[in-house]
Amino acid sequence: MKTIHKLLAIFLCLGLICSLPFAAYAQDTEGNPLQFHDGKFKILVLADLQDTDTPQKETTAIMTAALDQTDPDLVVLLGDNIAGYWKGVNKEATERAVDAVAAPINERGIPFALVFGNHDHEGLCSDEVGMTEEEAKEFLLTCFQKYPTCLAVAGEEMTGYCNYNLPILDSNGEKTVFNLWFMDSNPYATDEEGGGYGYVHADQTAWYQRTSDALKAANGGEIVPSLLFQHIIVPEVYDMLTETSRGTKGAKRGHGSFSEHYYVADNVYQGAMREAPCPPDVNAGQFQSWVQQGDIIGAFFGHDHVNDFAGVYEGIPLVATPACTFYSYGNHRGVRTITLDESDLTTFQSDLLLYDDLVGERVWNLYKDQHGYAEYRSNFLPAFFGALGGLVVLGCAAAAIVHTVKKRKGKAK
Repeated sequence: MKTIHKLLAIFLCLGLICSLPFAAYAQDTEGNPLQFHDGKFKILVLADLQDTDTPQKETTAIMTAALDQTDPDLVVLLGDNIAGYWKGVNKEATERAVDAVAAPINERGIPFALVFGNHDHEGLCSDEVGMTEEEAKEFLLTCFQKYPTCLAVAGEEMTGYCNYNLPILDSNGEKTVFNLWFMDSNPYATDEEGGGYGYVHADQTAWYQRTSDALKAANGGEIVPSLLFQHIIVPEVYDMLTETSRGTKGAKRGHGSFSEHYYVADNVYQGAMREAPCPPDVNAGQFQSWVQQGDIIGAFFGHDHVNDFAGVYEGIPLVATPACTFYSYGNHRGVRTITLDESDLTTFQSDLLLYDDLVGERVWNLYKDQHGYAEYRSNFLPAFFGALGGLVVLGCAAAAIVHTVKKRKGKAK
C-alpha cells in the first residue's frame, strides 16, 4: 500500500508539472543608448521563435540558453516572433505569447529590437478578433514596448510598421559610429501585384535613403556603416546562388517566380541552403538602393527556417538565420551572433550556434513535415504525457481504492 501511495504522489506531481503554463516575469530596467564597450558590440539574432502563449519547452530552452551563453549587447527578434494564429487565439493570448518572448530578455536587462514577419499579426486579423493588419501590429508593438528594454518604435508613416534605425555610439558614448536598420518586409503582396510574399515598398526605401543621407551628412560626409534586419530575404538571393540542372547534388528548386529553375549554394562562405529561399516575387529595388547608398555591410533575414547560409552579392553579405521554433516545420534550429569591432567597422563576424550545442542535447522536431496552422499541435508532448500521467494517476487511485475495500472486507470477515 505504501508503494501505491508513493506512486500516486509521484504521478500527481508529474501531472501538475505538465499542466503548468509558461510563466514570465519582467523587472524594471533603465534603457541606455546603444554603444560599444571596450571596442566591441555583440548582437544576438533570434529568428522565427513562432510559438504560442504556451511555448514548446524546446523553444524556450534555445532562447534562454542563447541569452545566457552569448551575453549580447542587443537582441534582435527577426520576425514571426510569435506563431500568430493558433486555436483559441485572442488579444489576451497574443499578449501572453509576447510575454513569453520579451520577459526573459528584459529580465536580463538586455536591450532588444524587432521586426515583424508574415505570421505575427495573423491571429489578431482573424474573423474571431477582427483587427486590421496595422491595428494588429500596433497592438503587438504595444505588448513588446511594455518592457523597458524594448527599443522598437512604430517609425514614420509609410508602408509597413516598425521601419526605424538605431545608431550605436563609440566606446566613449560621444559619436555615432555605426547604425542598425530595421525594415518591415510586409506579409504578402496583393493579388493585383501577382501575389507571393511581402516586400519592402518604394516609400520605405525612400525613407531609408533619406535617413541614410542624413546620417552621412551628420558624419561629416562619410557614410555610417550599417547592418540591416528584415524577415523576408530579397530576390537577389537567387542571383547570389548558382543555377544548375535538376538532380544536381544539393540543388533546390526555386520558389515562386524562380520555381522553374534549380539552384545550388556553392559559393556561400558559411552555412548551407537546406530549402529554397522564399523571397517576394515583386522586386521594388530595395537591394539596389543598398548598393547605391553604400552603407550596408550586411543584411540579415529569417523566414526560411532551415537556412543558415551567408554569401555575398555585389559586395553585400546576405545572411540567413535559422529558426528557433518548435511549433513549425524544420529540424535545424539555431541562433546567430554578430560581433562588431570598433577598430574596423567595414566588416563583422557572425557565428552560428545550434540547438544541440546551446542546450546540450539532441532533439527531434515532431512538426518538421507539417505546413499549415491546422496541422500544428502546440505542446503535443506535454499534453500527451500529461494525459498519460492523468490516466496512470486515475489507475493508481482506482487500484488504491480497490485495495482498501478488499482490506476492509477482509477485516470484516
